[in-house]
Amino acid sequence: MFFKECKKAVFSLTFLLYVFVVFAMYLTQFGNDASSAVSAPSPDSGDYGFTATPIPETLMPNAAEGLVDEYLAGEFTTYPTGFYKKVKLTEKKKTALAAVITELTGLTAEELDGFDSYEPEGFNYTADENGDIVLSYHERVLPEIRVSESLTYERFEELMEEADKIIGGGSYYSKKGISRYYSMVPKTYEQALAEYERLINDEKITGAYARLFCDYSGIDLAVMPVFVAAALVSLDRKYRVSGLIYSRKISSARLVFTRFAALVTVLLIPAAITAVMANVSVSSRYPGYSVDMLAIPKLAAVWLIPNILTAAAVGMFVTELSSPILAVFVQGAWWIASVMSADGLTGEIRPFTLVCRHNSLYKYEAFANTLPQFIFNRVFYTVLPLVLVGLTAALYELKRRGIWNGLFSGGKNIFRKSAV
Repeated sequence: MFFKECKKAVFSLTFLLYVFVVFAMYLTQFGNDASSAVSAPSPDSGDYGFTATPIPETLMPNAAEGLVDEYLAGEFTTYPTGFYKKVKLTEKKKTALAAVITELTGLTAEELDGFDSYEPEGFNYTADENGDIVLSYHERVLPEIRVSESLTYERFEELMEEADKIIGGGSYYSKKGISRYYSMVPKTYEQALAEYERLINDEKITGAYARLFCDYSGIDLAVMPVFVAAALVSLDRKYRVSGLIYSRKISSARLVFTRFAALVTVLLIPAAITAVMANVSVSSRYPGYSVDMLAIPKLAAVWLIPNILTAAAVGMFVTELSSPILAVFVQGAWWIASVMSADGLTGEIRPFTLVCRHNSLYKYEAFANTLPQFIFNRVFYTVLPLVLVGLTAALYELKRRGIWNGLFSGGKNIFRKSAV
């Protein structure tokens, strides 16, 4: 039965779609980022990117400028639920925010509202003497901003928290927001060199690429399996073979878990192939270096299998409970919420985050700091699918006994009475 279920899954159209998406994600995302080897930083470059350094001397004036800038613009960028949203304040809230800015910078509401020279940063498009369009950048124009010397960092954090609440939450002025958006400073050569040496020596190159591979692959593997699972479960209804299957002596638990095992096995194959391809591809770009030839497959097993298990289990359970369309909707909504609610692309793995992110070859410390949450997270999303499959088996048994027929299946409710 296991191999029959595997064959049924492999030859389904939804599985072909799944394979296409998995390989497309690999080629267009990870394949693009890993197309060339990382080179050692040059001491003469002077440009090594940026790094978050949350020191008060940098963070406080940058955040103050950002707050004044958005106040004068009249609207604030927020991500209250992970989605982009522009917020315009009422006069009452604007007055309250002006009081925060006054304590922060000394600028009064009258001075802010009377500043007529404000201009946001951006680009100007002008025509030269030949009629050609010329693009020029202009910096923002703000009033002179000085953070009070007597303002402690603790009080600054309180003011930023108050500003975030006035705006409605999810702004640049939350505790995480000010650290992420206003603490960026240029990296030094020594910092860039230390990152490079960690990638080459400590992580054997492929260790760093393993996180990047799992970051990209984890996105599609947290949602695409639901399509395959929902389609396969609904085949019994489509071909009207439920009665034949119900009459078999095999237990519902054995039947459902065998189907789940076959489904997961088939879903793992494309993911495993891309993991091996990634490891080989990365290793080939660093000839002469010591690399871990199993780093990407090993981390992928821990990182990605729970995603596949969860999406497949939700597909089976919700389809058995109601319909394949609802299964896709539930998993899709969960997936979107998880992806969009991420506070950042690195170092923000939380205990119940479905889609774990670490979109960088560097920042190992950020990943290491969240390792306990990551381990708990992956264990949780390994156990949860097994619970869902157990519930699926229970629903299947009720159907076999004729006690239950699904939520409003065929216009009837769960007690087989006509729906009102």
